[in-house]
Amino acid sequence: MFSEYIKITGRGEKGRRSLTQQEAFDALTLYLNGDAQLLQLAVLLMLQRVRCETAEEAAGYIEALRETISPQWRSLNADLDWPCFAGKKRQPPWLLLAAKVLAQQGKRVIIHGYNAVDAVKFQVEEACPVLNISIAHSPKQAAQILDQTNICYLPLSAYCPQMIPLLALREQVGLRTPLNTVARALNPCAAPYAVHGVFHKGYEKLHAQASVLSKEVNMIAFKGEGGESEINPRVSTTVCGVRSENNSSSYFEEQWPTYLEESSGAHGEVSAEYLSRVWKGETQDEYGDAAVISTIAVLLKQFNEAVSQKECLKQAEHYWQARDKQA
Repeated sequence: MFSEYIKITGRGEKGRRSLTQQEAFDALTLYLNGDAQLLQLAVLLMLQRVRCETAEEAAGYIEALRETISPQWRSLNADLDWPCFAGKKRQPPWLLLAAKVLAQQGKRVIIHGYNAVDAVKFQVEEACPVLNISIAHSPKQAAQILDQTNICYLPLSAYCPQMIPLLALREQVGLRTPLNTVARALNPCAAPYAVHGVFHKGYEKLHAQASVLSKEVNMIAFKGEGGESEINPRVSTTVCGVRSENNSSSYFEEQWPTYLEESSGAHGEVSAEYLSRVWKGETQDEYGDAAVISTIAVLLKQFNEAVSQKECLKQAEHYWQARDKQA
């Protein structure tokens, strides 16, 4: 019975405990199979939210939701999984330009997310058509797009529609739930590399620890600008991640220094059109250049751990300057 999981989490101070990874998996599976009500799941998630979800709970939820995703998505031979669920407010999503650069360098990039109703934030999905990033609604469509351009966007409704009412709980209860963490970690196409952005410092460790437990191969997480998977070049960044070594995954941390000193992070125009002008070289933006370069560099380091940060930054700068501005 689902109520048992609520009791485990919600008993008195001395009696309650976190769910194990298996218990979290079983609890969410009960709901997904129709054997529990959304209200029951919401109560459990809010109890976990009060004390912060554990890596074991997140991993159990990740594994339960991955089982609902069609295996056809895993046939796309994607290289990089790039979830975008936060939206942007102060800056446009420079990460999309970084993704386009990597696609031009031969990486098959899957961007995915949920176009949440948030009047304050600019959603990544809105910018994709203007930047010639096609949106796929089926594995077949995604395969065709990737073969042509090496990059596409997947809306959450295409690969895991069961998540939509769960993410909508945030609007109903006024707080994020542990599933806002989980949504970023689904990696629907089973790409060998993944990058997660978090809003609150400390959650990058949770993401990485959950990825170890859910058998992710290589992933990195960091406190990104606006909570998205995009480096803020005005501050130093702690990157937490998972690295595959000898058929097993291990946790690691690394520090990236501030890339852009003494520059304002304020921005007046948060739009896809502005991003397009910068991409084409019609508008110069020092902060935007730095955000793109430093984001690419962190990913290049993930692809090749033996290369130094300085070399990654130099290579990223070259890729950015040599981009096909008409693509």
